[in-house]
Amino acid sequence: MTADAATTEATWTAWRVAPRSGFVVDDADGEVGLVQVDAAQFTVGQRFKFDDAAVKSDIVAKLTKTGVPAADAEQRFDRAAACSQIGGTTDLASIPPFMRWFENTYGVHTLAAILHDELIVDEVNGGHLGSDTLADRFFRLMLDASGVPRLKAWLMWAAVALRTRWAAGGVRRLSVVVWVLAALAGIVALVVGVCLAIWGGGTAWAAALITVAVVGPFVSALLWGQQWGASLIAAVAAVFVVPAAVFAILGRITYGAMERAFRLA
Repeated sequence: MTADAATTEATWTAWRVAPRSGFVVDDADGEVGLVQVDAAQFTVGQRFKFDDAAVKSDIVAKLTKTGVPAADAEQRFDRAAACSQIGGTTDLASIPPFMRWFENTYGVHTLAAILHDELIVDEVNGGHLGSDTLADRFFRLMLDASGVPRLKAWLMWAAVALRTRWAAGGVRRLSVVVWVLAALAGIVALVVGVCLAIWGGGTAWAAALITVAVVGPFVSALLWGQQWGASLIAAVAAVFVVPAAVFAILGRITYGAMERAFRLA
C-alpha cells in the first residue's frame, strides 16, 4: 500500500449518527455533509461506505449461489457498498407524505436509503449487484445494522420489495395487483368476521371469514416468489398501515382544501 493510499484509508471514520452501524465516512468527524439544495433534494458532501463483514458474507454467498464467481461477487459487493454520487442529488428515503407518521425521510436509515437508491436503476437488475431482489435484501440488512427497529426494518424492506416487483413488469406486476386485491379482501374479511363474532352471535360465517383472513396471507405469499417473507410482513402491516394511510390521505386532502379556501378568503 502506498503512503497516499494509507492516508486515504486512515480518514475513514464511523458515521457519527450511528457509530455501530457499519457505515464509515471519509471525514475525521464522521459527517456525511448533506446539503439541502431545494425543497426535496440534498447533495452528499463526503464519501461513505458500508463495512460489515457479516453482511458482506451474506450477500456474497447469495451471489455465488446464482453462479457468480466468488472474486466477482466480492467486487460487486464492494461497489454496491460504496456511495458513488458525491455531488449528486438525493431525496434521502422516498417516503410518501401520507406515510410519514410511520417513518421520516431521514434518520438512522438515511445512508442505507441512499445506497439502495444507487442500486435500483432504470434498467431492471441493472445495479451493481445485478439483482434488484438482492439489493432489497442488502437494504434490510443495512437497516438492521443501523439500529432501525426490527419490525420497522422488515416493513421498509417489504415496501421496497413491492416496488421491485412492480418495476419488473409483466407477470410480476400482475402478481402485485392480485396480491393487493387479495390483501384488501383479507382486511374486509377480518373486519366483517370480527364484527359478526362480536355482534352477530359468533356465527359460522364469522369463523369462516376470520379463517380466510388468517390463512390468506400464507397463500398469497406465493405471489412474491423468493420474497415471500416480505409478503407476510406486508400482509400483517396492511391491517394497521392501510387504515392509517387512508386517514392521512383524507387529512391531507382536507388540509389542501382549507389552504385554498384560506388563500381565497
